[in-house]
Amino acid sequence: MDFDLIVSQLDQATAFDLYRLHAAVGRLMDDPRRLDAIKRSLHPGMEVSYFDARKNRLFPARILEIRRTRAVVQPVPTGERWAVPLFAINLQGAHTDIAPGKTGLDRLSLKIGDAVGFPDKDGNDRFGQVIKLNPKRAKIDTGQGVWAVPYSMLFPVVDGERAPDQPATPQIEALRGDADNSTG
Repeated sequence: MDFDLIVSQLDQATAFDLYRLHAAVGRLMDDPRRLDAIKRSLHPGMEVSYFDARKNRLFPARILEIRRTRAVVQPVPTGERWAVPLFAINLQGAHTDIAPGKTGLDRLSLKIGDAVGFPDKDGNDRFGQVIKLNPKRAKIDTGQGVWAVPYSMLFPVVDGERAPDQPATPQIEALRGDADNSTG
């Protein structure tokens, strides 16, 4: 699922629309068939990760006990015991980062040669340099290919250095040379 797309569309929804959606999603999450399918996949002692909505991140944990709608887990770093909803357990290993709306870079905040990053379709971060600024997307050279990336998906790379195994591309070197020549 493209959660970034869903969140961007939900930004335009009314409060009433969001409430209706909340009610529908709640019914789906409480569906006994879904909960039974999750319970069949779990067993005490199993290493899992669960999503904590308050902290907006995954935590590794060990299953201690399975209840009707919750699992008692022991988070690995703390050793505490928590009863988490079954649907908060990330059995599929899903990518959970959702880019917050309207926080990406824009065309005016970038310049050719800037170091930036972006998530690819698999949720892996890629890094590169801006080689062209188009109206809706920036062209980013990662050293392994050129990507056209919407500005909203870009993030700046601070104090980034090129990895030793990623030599500068000819386009970037040419742009650096042009910039050096223009300053005089």
